[in-house]
Amino acid sequence: MSARLASSASMSVGILGAGPAGLSAGAAALEEGLRPVIFEAAEDVGGLWREHGKVWRSLRTNLSKYTCSFSDFPWPKAAPDFPSAHAMRNYLHRYAEAKGLLPLVRTSSEVQEVVSLGPGWQVTVESAGEVTRESFDFLVVATGIFSTPASVPGVEDFAGHVSHAADYRDPESFQGLRVLVVGAAFSGADIATELGGSAASVTIATSTPFWYLPRYIRDKPADLLFYSRAAHSRNAQVPPEELRKRRHGFFQSLVGEMPANLTAPSHDRGDIPAVAISDEFLSAVRSGRVEVRGRVVQAEGNRVSFEDGCAEFDHILLATGYRLEMPFLSSDLQDQLQLDPSDQLQPLLLAHQVWPVKAKNLAFVGLYRGPYFAAIELMSRWACGVFSGRLPPLSEEQLQEALHHELQIRQQVPRPQFPHDYVEMAERLSGFAQVRPTEILEDVSHPLHRALIEGPLLPCHYRLQGFKAVPEMAASALAECLEAYPL
Repeated sequence: MSARLASSASMSVGILGAGPAGLSAGAAALEEGLRPVIFEAAEDVGGLWREHGKVWRSLRTNLSKYTCSFSDFPWPKAAPDFPSAHAMRNYLHRYAEAKGLLPLVRTSSEVQEVVSLGPGWQVTVESAGEVTRESFDFLVVATGIFSTPASVPGVEDFAGHVSHAADYRDPESFQGLRVLVVGAAFSGADIATELGGSAASVTIATSTPFWYLPRYIRDKPADLLFYSRAAHSRNAQVPPEELRKRRHGFFQSLVGEMPANLTAPSHDRGDIPAVAISDEFLSAVRSGRVEVRGRVVQAEGNRVSFEDGCAEFDHILLATGYRLEMPFLSSDLQDQLQLDPSDQLQPLLLAHQVWPVKAKNLAFVGLYRGPYFAAIELMSRWACGVFSGRLPPLSEEQLQEALHHELQIRQQVPRPQFPHDYVEMAERLSGFAQVRPTEILEDVSHPLHRALIEGPLLPCHYRLQGFKAVPEMAASALAECLEAYPL
């Protein structure tokens, strides 16, 4: 054992959350020779994907298995391109088992409070009615952004039943009901479509226009088409306003004519080119199985008033996203993070979405809108590398510059759908974690060079070179993707 690993083996890290982010942090901690303990409030690992989590039974991922995977743990070749919620749950459990994490996870353990001890952290946990306290050298917060369902003004006086998409499981309990779904992004569109086959009527209320794209575009999973280093480099040369215009045009070419009662995003109107992935929503709207209304204004009794009329309903289902709340953090720390639960785009300010302004022994993983597996795993590897002493921390200048950039994103007008570009973020994080496959990217004669430049950005790219690389496995995972979907 090296001197560094020998010393880091005595250092402990408390990890809050056992979803994809927390599990990746646990695996990274073990790679660095740290001693992780993972606290999970629920009864099993998996986060929102766990049994009785915040996903419905028929849900499939809207990103392919090639993107929804950890860098050194590919899906079986026979797995479908877009895994079900059940398959995702099994995948995460198999990952936790393969990495030796299950004995390190304390389920049914709700973190009540974390307190800085100066050189470390004290974590207060409630489990089975018993409150305990434990100290750690380092702390990783990986509790996810899906903490508290967001409410909608105007529905307080509704006489029927009100629920949130987080509680939706299947359409059986909605048979024969007049259902209003509020919110028409990813969850809202798919739930409304599914309910259209069993409810007496389904209406969806939306004030934000989206381009509704299928999972497959030009015979490829959409994520394999959209995210590549080459495409990112080309887009970086285009002024932001022109890029938004081009994206509107591209999405219009994919979608074709939108249903007459569904407003398409418009560059001329100043809309951002927001996207939602749904295979059947547009056809459900065209066929009349789902009716579209504007923003909800008020509810009284069973009657709901919209910007464009009114109607009566038995059930309102809110697909309005989530508020990020962290009651276990002190008010001082929440102030340092500039935590704003009402801001669904940029609820807290972290340098590179990982580091807070002051605490050097604290990191956050996956606490940003649109957390992809590659990005959250790179956050984990970077954070644990710094904790172990293998990687240098950010300088004060780097920290402040990055925090200023995050503040600019919060203040950006018009507000983007997601705060960060996936490719840029992954490349930046991999540089800090020292796992970017730079040699391959700079060597045009390397047999994998073209695949890494022109092909989709995949998590396995970050196991080709650098710390804890497994190049044969990574190359095999890359080859499997390119065999199924050639360049």
